[in-house]
Amino acid sequence: MKNFNIPFFMLDIDNYQLITSPVAIPSDIKDTKEIVLSEIPIPGRNYQPIVYGGGGNRKLSFTLQLIKRNDKVGNVLMLKQYDMLRNQAQGFQNPFTGSFVPTPKVLFYWGVGSIPLVYWVKKCDATHKQGWVNRYGMPQYSELDIELWLDESNPLYMAEIAFRRISAIAGMIETNIGIAQGKGRTMI
Repeated sequence: MKNFNIPFFMLDIDNYQLITSPVAIPSDIKDTKEIVLSEIPIPGRNYQPIVYGGGGNRKLSFTLQLIKRNDKVGNVLMLKQYDMLRNQAQGFQNPFTGSFVPTPKVLFYWGVGSIPLVYWVKKCDATHKQGWVNRYGMPQYSELDIELWLDESNPLYMAEIAFRRISAIAGMIETNIGIAQGKGRTMI
C-alpha cells in the first residue's frame, strides 16, 4: 500500500475553487487567539484586580513558497488562484462585482489540529523573488504571506467546540496513562 498524505489545500468557498499543491506547504503556522484582560486600578491597593474582557479572534498566519520553473508562464497560474482571495468574491458566474461584496472565505484545517473550519482571508501578499523570472518576465518563485481569521459564526465552529472538548479529555487520559507507564519524560 502506498503512503497517503493529505496535501496542503484551501477551499475558496466563494469563488468555487480548490487551491492545492503537492509541493507548496506552509512555513511555520502561527496560531494566535488574544485573551483580553484588564486591570482595574483601585486607589490604596497594592495590586489591581484583573477583569476578563473576552477573547479575541483566532488568527492563523503563514508563508507559502510557490516555485514553478516553467519557461512559459512560471508560477502565474498558481498566483492567480491566490489573487482571487484578495479581491471581491466573484464566483464563476459573475465576472464583475458590485459594491459591498466581501473578499472570499476559505475552508482550511491543514497543520493546526482542528477540524476543517471557515476563515476570512485577512491578508494574501506576494513577494516575487529577484532573479527568479523567466525569459518572458513571468515570476517563477514567489512567497505569499497569508493571514486567516476564524469565522466563529459559521456552523462548523460548533463541531470544533465539541472536538476540542473531547480531544482535551482524551489528551488528559492519554497523558496520565503515559505517566503511569513511565513514559512521562520521553524526548521527542
